[in-house]
Amino acid sequence: MSALAGKIVLVTGARAGLGAAIAEAAASFGAKVIVAGRRIEDCAQTIATITKAGGTATGLALDVSDLPALHDRAAAAISAFGRLDVLVNNAATIEPMGPIPGIDPIAFDQAMRVNVTGPAALTAALWPHLSHGRVINVVSGAALRPLPGWAAYCASKAALLMLTQSTALEGASQNLKAFAFAPGLVDTNMQAAIRTAKVNQVSDVPQADLLPPSVPANAVAWLAAGFGDEFSGTFVDIRQAGLLDRITTDLPVRN
Repeated sequence: MSALAGKIVLVTGARAGLGAAIAEAAASFGAKVIVAGRRIEDCAQTIATITKAGGTATGLALDVSDLPALHDRAAAAISAFGRLDVLVNNAATIEPMGPIPGIDPIAFDQAMRVNVTGPAALTAALWPHLSHGRVINVVSGAALRPLPGWAAYCASKAALLMLTQSTALEGASQNLKAFAFAPGLVDTNMQAAIRTAKVNQVSDVPQADLLPPSVPANAVAWLAAGFGDEFSGTFVDIRQAGLLDRITTDLPVRN
């Protein structure tokens, strides 16, 4: 039986990049996937890729920064397949980038809404449906250390890490697991924007040294399937010793 057979997985920010790869990985391991983007048409290509491979996916218009709409959007997610087993809070923004004295406070606030407040509100709205489920928050090494020009990103990812720990603590009574997953440096549009910005040393990492999105996507599928439940409430870095070996051993060959 596939690792995620019969599970219902919601992935935010699934239009392209890591989010699309996570949705495709989950579907390939047997999950039914709700792929969410700001507009309903955003994830058409992701859905087409999944269905062409024999998987099951449906789209959902969900802008995580539109806080008043999140309760209704959560209800729409539940109605798609009648329940939810896994929430992957992947939607994020790297902007604004630049020194603190020049930060636009409105842009900083928007980053916090997208990277922290939205995931918190969505988790809260879906909480009654996540008993015995899993929440995977995509964080970053930036959650643990500051980097020049990334005040908004580092602060928001650090807050998302603490939100993850709180989710695991409060969810323990209903066997809800939560993980803060750091995917490493991945070849996505966000990394292209970082290279263009030239604000810190991450901008100088050659594209050839970046991970393909499929590698961290498999790691998220591994967590979603329950293989890493002992890591609930912790920071899970794809670069930690032995993790990729465990994932390769535990997950079946993709469909």
